[in-house]
Amino acid sequence: MTYDRRAFCGGIAGAVGGTIGSGLLGASSAALAQAAINWKCVTNHRNGAAWSHRWPWLIDEVKKATNGRLAMNVTTLPELGFSGQELLRALKSNLIDFSDVTAGYVGSDFPAIDASLLPGIFKDYETSRKGVAAWTEKVVAPAEAIMGGKVHSTFNWNSVYLFSKSPINKLEDIKGMKIRTFSLGLVDYISALGGEPVSMPVSDLYTGIERGTIHGAVTGPDQVEGQRLYEVCKYMTDLQLGSSPSYSIVSRKSWDALSPDLKKVMEEIGPKFTARGWEAGELNNKAGIDLAKAKGMSVVDAKPEWLPTLKKISQEVVAAKWSKRVGPKVSKDFNDILGPICGITV
Repeated sequence: MTYDRRAFCGGIAGAVGGTIGSGLLGASSAALAQAAINWKCVTNHRNGAAWSHRWPWLIDEVKKATNGRLAMNVTTLPELGFSGQELLRALKSNLIDFSDVTAGYVGSDFPAIDASLLPGIFKDYETSRKGVAAWTEKVVAPAEAIMGGKVHSTFNWNSVYLFSKSPINKLEDIKGMKIRTFSLGLVDYISALGGEPVSMPVSDLYTGIERGTIHGAVTGPDQVEGQRLYEVCKYMTDLQLGSSPSYSIVSRKSWDALSPDLKKVMEEIGPKFTARGWEAGELNNKAGIDLAKAKGMSVVDAKPEWLPTLKKISQEVVAAKWSKRVGPKVSKDFNDILGPICGITV
């Protein structure tokens, strides 16, 4: 049994305790009732390796390491009727105990978090991981008052592509296209290319593209299978959009309620969960691209002649607009922390 929005937000609000319905991995109500602490946990969806390579491992690892004293009970954004944009507030109010937070979804609450996912900033996946680690340590983790709690770990959903029915033979083909985006940086990037950014939950992409509400969607390869995008999109195009780094956050009230030994367990699990989280992004990339090709989609690499324009947009439009949103102090942090990693300054 999973939670609906009413039950989750009303009947089980509270940092700890209460028997919660059976967990996603087949745990019985009786088994959960034996746990001293039942954490309410949220992730975006159960598509791809960001679910399968991470969450079953975490649930089992926590159960074993705590001798069943802590249970991780997981539901998803669609099951709650959430968009993902409200997660920092839900953590801060202790409505939920532990949650995956996609950085691009919460940029309006915390503009500084967007730094490590600005399109085109990092040259490759590994550089992105280094940048996220540095930015997390120096900027995101210390901002508990905004994040709603303690950064437990990081992960990456995957690299990001443009999915569309029609081909992108030249960058001008994007002009006038209604394209789903999920961060302010992507809004600036797509707008600079002449597209019309649209905000839309990932669960609505299939219907939106099928009905022509949108002409394309910026998302990851995990949604080739997760949302069956191969049925409504013919093309998957690399526009140097970067990746989708994210965080797993523990509500401060929930963290403070743990005994010292349980805190130690969760701290020791954090780096391992981070490693699995970045492995998951690579697994999603490979599985999604392989499936797209197997289903007859055209996977199009960024053309060499596009690169100067895309780099210019990334630096002179996206990064510049972000810098204005965050102000001089955070801009200086970017230059000091990420500048040496990504090779640009704002």
